Parts: sequence; C-alpha cells; structure tokens
Amino acid sequence: MPSPNLSITHVAAAQNQKEVTINDAVDALDNAMNRALSLVMADANVTLTATQANRNGLIVLTGTLTASRILTLPANHRRLAIRNATSGGQEVRAKYAGSGAEVIIVPGATVLVQGNGSDLFGVGGGAGTLDDLTDVSVGAAVAGDVLQFDGALWGPAGVGIYQRALLPFRGALVRRTTNFSVSTTGAYVAIPWQSAVYDSDALWDAGQATRLAVPAGVTKVRLTGNIEWQTSPTSQLVEIRKNGGAVVGGGSFIVRGDSGYSNQMRNIASAVLPVVAGDWFELAVFVGASGELRSLERTWFALEVVETEGAADPPADFAFAKAGVPAASEMLLRTVVARRRRLKVDLAGSQGMAGVAATAETDLDVQRNGASVGTIRFAASAPTAIFIAASEIVLEPGDLLEVIAPASPDATLADIAVTLAGTLVL
Repeated sequence: MPSPNLSITHVAAAQNQKEVTINDAVDALDNAMNRALSLVMADANVTLTATQANRNGLIVLTGTLTASRILTLPANHRRLAIRNATSGGQEVRAKYAGSGAEVIIVPGATVLVQGNGSDLFGVGGGAGTLDDLTDVSVGAAVAGDVLQFDGALWGPAGVGIYQRALLPFRGALVRRTTNFSVSTTGAYVAIPWQSAVYDSDALWDAGQATRLAVPAGVTKVRLTGNIEWQTSPTSQLVEIRKNGGAVVGGGSFIVRGDSGYSNQMRNIASAVLPVVAGDWFELAVFVGASGELRSLERTWFALEVVETEGAADPPADFAFAKAGVPAASEMLLRTVVARRRRLKVDLAGSQGMAGVAATAETDLDVQRNGASVGTIRFAASAPTAIFIAASEIVLEPGDLLEVIAPASPDATLADIAVTLAGTLVL
C-alpha cells in the first residue's frame, strides 16, 4: 500500500528484506525534497506525471515560449518548487486540471507551490522583477523613473515629475537704486522699485513700479522682501500685500518705539500663495513718522514661481505637415506613442492651417490603433481647421496614432500644417 501523496511503498507485515523497501522510501523522500528535474516545454502545455511531480523537489522549465503556457500537476497534496527558466518572456501558469486556483510564474522566477488537489497556491517567490507584483504597473517606465501611487496601482511618475522638479527658474527680483522718502504717515505706502536684477516673465513693469504681477499659467508663488532704513520711523509696519489689500499668508512685521536707531533692516517672507493671472503684489510700509529707505543692496522685493498649470500635465504635442494636395487615403501622420499622453475633448488647444483652402468640406480622420477617435475638419473656403473629438483620448505607450486623408480628397485643399495639442499624463 503506498503513501497517500508521494505514493511511497509501505513496509508490509512480516515482510522479508524490509531494508529494501525502507531504503527505497528514504531515497524517494530525499528525491522529493531535493532532486531537480529539467523539463523542456517545447512551446506547449505540459502535464507532469506522478513520478515527475513526486520524485523531484524542483521542476526547472526550459525551452522557448511564444505564449503563456500551462503546467498541470497531478491531483494530490504536494509542496513543490517550480522555476520558469524558459526564454521568450512568457509566463507559466501552474495548476491542477479543472478551474481551481492557479499560480503564475513569470520568466526567471522560482515559486514554491502548495496544493490540495483542486487549488494551487504560491507559498513564496514569483516576482522576477518589480512589475511582476500585482499592484505595480511599470510598462512605460524608463531609466531614472520613480514610482507614485494613484490609489490603486504603483506606476512610473515618468518624465512629468522630473519636468516639474527641474522646471527652469521663474521669478523676479527688483530693487531701489536711490533712497526713497516715506513721508506719508498713518497709511500704507507701496515701495516703488527702480530696476530688475532679473525678471524671467516681465513680472515687473516700470510703469507700475510698485508691483510684481502674476503672468498667465502660474498657480502658486512665494514672495520675499527686505528693506533698510536710512532714518527709521519710531513706529513702522512692513507688509506684503496682494491686489492692494492684506492677504492670509502674506506676512507682516511691526516695530514700535525704537526711536534713536537708524539703519534698521527688516526682512519679510510670505507663505506659498495661490494666485491667478493678473494678481499683483507690493511691499508696503505703514509708518507713524516719516522715514527714509536706503538704496543699497538690502532694499529689494522678489517673487518666485512655485507651481504652474503646465507642471501637472506638461505639453507633449503631435505635429505634421503635407506639402501640396493629399493623395487618396494618404497617411499624414503615423507615430507610435512612447509615453502616456492625453488629447482633450475636441482636441482642445490644437491648431491647423491650410495654405490653399478646400472647395468642399474635408475631414481628416484621427485614429488610435486603427479606430477613429477624432476629426480634423477644413470647412469649404476656410483655411483654418476645426477639431472634433467626443471624449478625451488617453494614448498608452505602444499605441499607434494616425491621421489619414479622405478616400476622395478635395481637389484644392493643399499645404496642410497641423499640431495636435497633447499633454504628458503623470
């Protein structure tokens, strides 16, 4: 009578030469725990025999696979190590016959499995690389990427996060070049600035010399300032003000009753402040008696851009051009996407122009992987394009984006230039 799982022969009652049966049993146990069997899958599913499964502790699968393959185990209780040493980049699914639970063994991984004859479970291993983990999706990862969690999966932050972190500095630093007398008391006096040490986006305008203004596309800023008094007022308040009024996080500095001191310096900084295009900031003083600010390098005001609209979804456009009249069904754009990108509803932000307008309305077909997802339309006699897309289009790495001319092209539409406005998706 054999054992229930490994089918090792038992010693019979009153058996002669019991040592033979016992030695065979010891060898069977030793092999079941330790011996390795190399098995070629030959690009096909494989079913292990009872001897293969029960007399080896490790099954090493070799061969070249072109698709995922199944390794079927005998229906007994067994703990067994399985290594996927196949080439071709395909997984092996270890299981019992039927629809029970299975264990996926990715290329290069070694997994210890334990089964009950119906369901097979992975005891350990199985992750040959990071993307073998079920909650990690890094198909589009490139060198230098970091991971970020979107609430369901970990994935590569990709170029977007680095573009945001490494955006060129934007901001302005302005200063006084002559002394400035503050004679108005009991009211805020904004300091007029006379020159810019640097100004990346024309934030300062000499025509409105007290202000640093926020340009389009900027969403958050930080401000700092410093003043030095030539003659100090007895009471003073220094404040960063937004659009002519106080602002939460703007910062202020108040000094009272320090008469007799001159050449005092005050430094002030704001929190990171949310802004919209056109907002403006001033460094203002409120004094109880007149004073004079010095023009040295210690009287200045600065704005630093902390966040922009484009930092979250950096631009990543698709452009193409066609000289002359397109041929019937001509491929005007054909590109494989390398990084995840988004095209907005109605391809918002896209631009298109024809050197010679169409005689009749003409549509260019925008396709993703061979399926139509949008239209670039040139109306009759109109040189500029209209863009149509019913929904947002997210292009994954490996997707094929194409723009195709109509099967019956317009006779006059010619010299087309189009840019589809896209963004990188983090």
